Amino acid sequence: MLETERPRILVVEDERIVAQDLKLNLEALGYDVAGVAASEADALRNAQTQCPDLVLMDINLGRGGDGIRAAESIRREQGAPVIYLTAYAEPETLRRAGATAPYGYLLKPIELRELNATIRMALARHAAEQRVVRAERRLRLALKAAQMGVLELQPGQELAVVDGAARGAQGEGLRGFSLQPQDFIAGLQAEVREQVRGLLDRPQASLHLVTRWDGATEPALWLEIHAAHLADEGRVIGVFRDVSEQVRTEGLLRQAAVVFESAAEAILVLDREGRVLSANPAFCALTGWAGPEVQGRHPDEFLHARRSSDRGLLPAGGRVAEPLQAEVVCQRRDGTLFPAWEQLAAVRNPLGVLTHRVLSFSDISALRRAESRVHHLAFHDPLTGLGNRNQLDDSLRQWMEDEGAGFAMLFLDLDGFKLINDTLGHAAGDQLLITIAQRLQSCLRVDDEAVRLGGDEFVILARLDQPETAALLAGKLLEQVRLPVPAPKGETVRVSASVGIALYPAHAGDGDALIKAADSAMYAAKGRGRNRYAFYTADLAARAQSRMQIEQGLRTAIAAQEFSLAWQPQVDLRNGALLGAEALLRWHSPPLGTVPPDRFIPVAEDSGLIGELGQWVLEQALRQWRDWQRRGLAVGRLGLNVSALQLRDEGFINQVRAALQLHGLAPEQLELELTESALQATEGAPERLRLLQTLGVRLALDDFGTGYSSLATLKLLPLNRLKIDRSFVHELETETRDRALVRAIVGMADSLGLGVIAEGVETEAQRQLLIRLGVLQGQGWLYSKALPASEFERYLRLHPLGG
Repeated sequence: MLETERPRILVVEDERIVAQDLKLNLEALGYDVAGVAASEADALRNAQTQCPDLVLMDINLGRGGDGIRAAESIRREQGAPVIYLTAYAEPETLRRAGATAPYGYLLKPIELRELNATIRMALARHAAEQRVVRAERRLRLALKAAQMGVLELQPGQELAVVDGAARGAQGEGLRGFSLQPQDFIAGLQAEVREQVRGLLDRPQASLHLVTRWDGATEPALWLEIHAAHLADEGRVIGVFRDVSEQVRTEGLLRQAAVVFESAAEAILVLDREGRVLSANPAFCALTGWAGPEVQGRHPDEFLHARRSSDRGLLPAGGRVAEPLQAEVVCQRRDGTLFPAWEQLAAVRNPLGVLTHRVLSFSDISALRRAESRVHHLAFHDPLTGLGNRNQLDDSLRQWMEDEGAGFAMLFLDLDGFKLINDTLGHAAGDQLLITIAQRLQSCLRVDDEAVRLGGDEFVILARLDQPETAALLAGKLLEQVRLPVPAPKGETVRVSASVGIALYPAHAGDGDALIKAADSAMYAAKGRGRNRYAFYTADLAARAQSRMQIEQGLRTAIAAQEFSLAWQPQVDLRNGALLGAEALLRWHSPPLGTVPPDRFIPVAEDSGLIGELGQWVLEQALRQWRDWQRRGLAVGRLGLNVSALQLRDEGFINQVRAALQLHGLAPEQLELELTESALQATEGAPERLRLLQTLGVRLALDDFGTGYSSLATLKLLPLNRLKIDRSFVHELETETRDRALVRAIVGMADSLGLGVIAEGVETEAQRQLLIRLGVLQGQGWLYSKALPASEFERYLRLHPLGG
């Protein structure tokens, strides 16, 4: 209420005449009567709607209710001062009225001047109280706005925290809780406790600190306390503020400062426009710039080596570009360049407004060098430095994308490299490959490429689309390969090569087909005698396709039970008595039909499948022969063919031993047949044959006369029998030289103590000639072709057994 306004008074009186008289007198004294109420309910309603400055309240409202109860409600809800006007002064009435804290109590009849004075004093007192309330409210709001609380500490009394701003465990303010002084002190940090105790003991002392306080039930807080011992008050009064978040933030800032100073990455703190505010030591060490030299400058002015292809994080104008990390090229103070991985982070205030940026980067030179090394290893042969298969695929893809440009592929395979590698060792073999690679490279032009596929195979890609120029290059390559190569201990070695040539796009339309075409041509060159080149032709493709089909079929044939054994009897040519049999492998493939052995055996040897195939033959033949023996159908020897790869296998001798033991066959009844070429291709062949002989196994030299065995070689081999090749028997009746050769073989065998058997005996005339020449054992169609097991069993039942 302003001082110029007339006070508004609500009159509560149940007697109408008294109420009307009171209204007139109040108006005469200069007051406005806001309303007249005759009951408790009317009084509450008028107080709520009229908001009077003061209420004159009759206590006894008759049937209208209780004035004291109405006064209590008005004081509590509206806060208006109440003066009682009543005729009652009994102790109980006074007690009840006093509990409502009235501003006056006048007994009827009322003297007008006393009423006016009481009203004036009540209004003045209420105005003063309101000023205090407003001041307290302002203080309370100020403390709330500052997030501060008030504490009061009296020696020997309780500690009170009033309207505290600290947050409790559930997030609510700690308002009005109290503790004993010793409990408050016990929650403080040890070094602070003595300071607080001193504050209680020393009047006029003050305290200003930040400390941790651990309450018994509340989570730990960090409090900023400002307090003083007021001597005239006899107590300590102070304010406190919960600074837990501030302490946590300061801790994070200290950690960030340590990270900034000690980080291995270079860090620049920038303003909103991208200008440098500070630089960490790692930046100075990496770039050579001192911190003060770059302050206020944009990184693009001194750090970034700008190129048209670079993706900057800090474009002109200070707007952040995406992405916020990128690889850039940076320059040091001395101008040297280095690749860097750079990241840009925005710093925003609580409102989300950008205030700073942090630019960090690290030198990735070592990473790029490592990546380059890994890339080189991925696309190059580590031994020779030439490209590898990955490089070949990549080059083929690029060369074929160059429309209209043809080129040649030369597939080169060294002849005789394995012998050198096995004889002189892998170190000598590696040196040979390195030397050959260098020589191949020297024959090429800048745009041509040389690749090592692995082992002793090389591929040359040359931008030549004419057969004549490709042939000239192949000739140069062969000439370089034939040159002597230094070997350990001052020796020199020589090798040759076979080269297959395929042209793109004349011979193939894609990379894989071109490699297959050149590979087929290379095998054709080997088949023609090696140390030469051959061009791809269509018939080579057909042979290569057939070879691939055979190899793929072989890989599943054993599991699919496509193999079988055919048995050809070996007999005494004089009387036809059975001496034994040779087990021959047969293959019937559902997609390929019956495949002759001379087609699939070489493929099995080249593909490494011959070992598994030979093991199957050994097991099946021994099991079947032993079964016939148990049933009295077969006696004598069992002949099995052995390839060079089987003989070279370290585990072959153990395989033979184990099979003999498993099936219970006497070792001397097994005769292993080996060709001259197999023995010549096997290093240490005599020693391996002797190991087989110690098992008791008999050994025969198959197809004798077709190779280049010398008497000296035969003398070293622990053989038991020579098998005369069918080519000498076929024209025995007409060719006198064949008869002379057979007679010489028989004489040589007799001199070495070896037995002799002839293959391919097909006519009676051949049989008689062989007997006259001294050959008493044979096999061939004159007696029986190779038979399946069921038919050969019938043959055994019909023919006499020999010894």
